Amino acid sequence: MPNQILLIVGHGSRISEAVDQFHEFTAALAARFDMPVSSCFLELADPDMATGLTAAAAGVGPGGEVLVLPLFLGAAGHQKNDVAAAVQWARAQFPGVSFRYGAPLAPHAKLVELLDLRVRELFAAHPTALPPEDSVVLVIGRGSSDPDSNSEVARAAYLLFEKRPYRAVEFAFQAVARPKVADGMRRCAQLGAKQIIVAPYILFTGRVDGFIAQVTQQAEQELGLPALVASFLGTHELIIDVAEQRVRELLDGSAAMTCDLCKYRLPMAGYEQQVGLPQETHHLHGGSAQRHAHHHHGHHPHHDHDDDHDHDHHDHDHEHHH
Repeated sequence: MPNQILLIVGHGSRISEAVDQFHEFTAALAARFDMPVSSCFLELADPDMATGLTAAAAGVGPGGEVLVLPLFLGAAGHQKNDVAAAVQWARAQFPGVSFRYGAPLAPHAKLVELLDLRVRELFAAHPTALPPEDSVVLVIGRGSSDPDSNSEVARAAYLLFEKRPYRAVEFAFQAVARPKVADGMRRCAQLGAKQIIVAPYILFTGRVDGFIAQVTQQAEQELGLPALVASFLGTHELIIDVAEQRVRELLDGSAAMTCDLCKYRLPMAGYEQQVGLPQETHHLHGGSAQRHAHHHHGHHPHHDHDDDHDHDHHDHDHEHHH
């Protein structure tokens, strides 16, 4: 029986291609470690978290250790609340097993490098496109009710702009947060773009693809500017490097979060007071697993787009623009 197992948690999707891409990613990451690697999903795909955590605990047995890596770009509600609550439930269910919880992938310079690579690949695939100097890049994130997570998209956009030839780099969000994609594209035009390059800051495919295509087409008609859409980040050595680093941080005990900017830690102007509220999640399924104990980490149940797949199920606290 192995002493350690790596459990990778993805968001999940009803789109089989997105789930396949997640499994491709986990296989590439597993090849870098000499330990068993398994996976589960927050929602919309099987196995769910309760099943994945239970199987991982059984795989290592008493005295063993489960390393939980959330495969999310940003640290918002799913990272800080839903998966965290599931890990806490597993600790209560399997007291003889140690559970370590990792940090999200971003921020990281290699993610910005990969974002730039996807844009450069787009230029290479369209030799008749206008040059980068005439282009404004619009980085699109999922959008979240967590300002810390949204700020990472803005940060990635600026880092993409720094020391690169693009006329400008703007950012926008698919849902929840502002600016919306349509507003972002209008901003690109105001900055003097002769061409707009849409760069999804998103891990895998999903329903967002159709949304981006629709908004891009509408913006082209409204603004009279050509708009090209780069690929999502996907599986690449650069992002596998980042995921490997997050696992190494788990192994050496250096995994850290940006808690000083977390809306669950300190009151922030314009945000509801959430410090000290019980942490709970509606994403932990699996029979008795739904009746789990909540610990008080100051988190509040909500639903964000800090993930990289589709949402088309139960009620949320925000509008969807799919």
